[in-house]
Formats: sequence, C-alpha cells, structure tokens
Amino acid sequence: MMAATIVWSSGGLIVRSVTADTWTIIFWRSVSSASFLILYLWISERRLPWQAFRASGWAAVAVGACFAAASMSFVLALGLTTVANALMLQATAPIIAGLLARVILGEPIEARTWTAIFVAVLGVGIMLGRVPSGTDLLGTLLAFSSAFFFSCAVVIVRSRPQVPMVPGGFLAAVFAAFVSLPLASPLDVPQGEWPLLIFFGAGQLGVGMALFTNGARHIPAATSSLISLVETALGPFWVWLVFGENPGAWVLSGGAVIVTALIVHTLAGRR
Repeated sequence: MMAATIVWSSGGLIVRSVTADTWTIIFWRSVSSASFLILYLWISERRLPWQAFRASGWAAVAVGACFAAASMSFVLALGLTTVANALMLQATAPIIAGLLARVILGEPIEARTWTAIFVAVLGVGIMLGRVPSGTDLLGTLLAFSSAFFFSCAVVIVRSRPQVPMVPGGFLAAVFAAFVSLPLASPLDVPQGEWPLLIFFGAGQLGVGMALFTNGARHIPAATSSLISLVETALGPFWVWLVFGENPGAWVLSGGAVIVTALIVHTLAGRR
C-alpha cells in the first residue's frame, strides 16, 4: 500500500516535466496503462482476459467509465491549477463516496462521518478563500469532478463487491484513449519525453493499481484509506522540490484541515 501511494504521488511531477499538450499526455497514459493492465490481468488471473471481463459484466463497464472520467479530469486539473490544490480536493473522495452510498445504497452515515464531512467542507471553503479565477477556477472544478467520478466508481464497486477492479481499470484506460485521441497529437512528443509518458500509464497508474489491489486485501480498509493520504502529502512535495511550485497559504491551510479530518475519521473508524 505504501509503495502504491509513493508511485501514485509522482503524477503531478510527471505532468510538470513534459511539454506535450494535456490531451496527448492523457492518450499515451491511457494506451500504456491499458497495455500493462491487460498483461497483468492475464498473468494474475491465470486465465484468458476476456473471461474476467465476462465475469465482471456491466458493472466493470460502469466502473471503467467513472474511472476514465476521473482520470481525465485529474490530468486536466493538473495542467490548470497547482498539484497541491488538485490532490487535496481529490482527497475529499472518501467523504463524497459516503454521501453517495447513503443516497444510492441506503448505507447509514455515522456521527463521526458527518463531523468529518462538516470539517472537510470547512477546509474546502478555506482553500477557496483565495477566490480562484480563470484557469485556476477551471482546474479546481475539474479536481472536484475527478473526486466525484472516482466516488461513483467506489459506490458501484460497493454495490457489486464481486466485481474485480482491474478489468474496470483496463476499460477506463481504453475509454480515455478513445476520447482523447481526436483531441491529441500522438506523434508530436519530444523524443526524451517518451519514457515519462510510458511510465505515467504503465508505472504510475498501472503498477500503482496492481500494488494497491494486492495490498488492500491484507490490511483493514481504514488502514488503506489512511495510507492512501500519503499521496496527498508527497505529490505537492515532489513538485515543490523540483520546480519550486508554491500553492499558497490558503490551499495549504485548507488542505491541512481536510487531511486532518480524514485522518481523525479513519483512526476513529479503526477504534
């Protein structure tokens, strides 16, 4: 789980390190991710990939569509706002998933969850205290969209717990590749950036998902949620270390409130 979060945290740094346009980044990330995941699915399932897709059914398609929307929104957000802003807003996904599960699945929401929701909303309000505008506002909205679509995928998986995540991840990459292709310039990539784009899909997304799905099976869900917050802290740190990107006091203060609320909520859940 820790290795998965460290790998995932490199996303913002990769986007800042390449000069290709955003849709081209999304296209090659999707292609390399799909190539890795279909190979991983073949090896890990020890059966033909199409059998895993047939077993997953429509739920894998729905999960794939949600993951594709979340992935594209996140990469687009990274190109329009700071990495810290995008990651800290995406950290609200567990809370959004809890609210959606209450509405759609009828799952009860405990008092500690309501408290975490209130504090997280307060944190978001602090982050928006800088009054985003222009591309920063669009990036903020896309980061929220990424968290929302990811939460939708989580709720679908919760409603169909027997559905494997990897086929949904593969379909997400395929969907994102088809959507981004008309808007991308696949061959207009500087030669030195190809390794980064391939790693962005096969490594950062594909290997990260493989590590996450294997690690999450061996530790409590609350622990998984807590460890995954490491990405929220490391992602902005890498970009600050290499590019000196400063998200500003409002984003850091509001993000600290959100992360603190999630940590306290997760620890309370374990107890």
